[in-house]
Amino acid sequence: MDTNYQQVAWHCMNKYVGITTSDGQSHDGFIAHVDQDYITLAIPTNEMYGQMNGMPAREATYRQFGFFPGFFPRRRFFPRRIPFGAVTGLFLLPFFI
Repeated sequence: MDTNYQQVAWHCMNKYVGITTSDGQSHDGFIAHVDQDYITLAIPTNEMYGQMNGMPAREATYRQFGFFPGFFPRRRFFPRRIPFGAVTGLFLLPFFI
């Protein structure tokens, strides 16, 4: 059975998915873009900017940008383009906040 991953990816747009590729790698992230040849995932990372748990480098800027105690900047995402020819599996994953 030959699956049309482009159509499946289009229906799963902006959802958290897992993708396996023909070289054995697996990726998970939100589908950010789908075109004729590629699927683009927004993959979450735990990296924050600055050295103090995501806070800006200077304490004087905490209040200016709204960084009160207990509030930190959101998680960052980086894009990963995967060609449809390499996709061997695409499946929805549960996402909990």
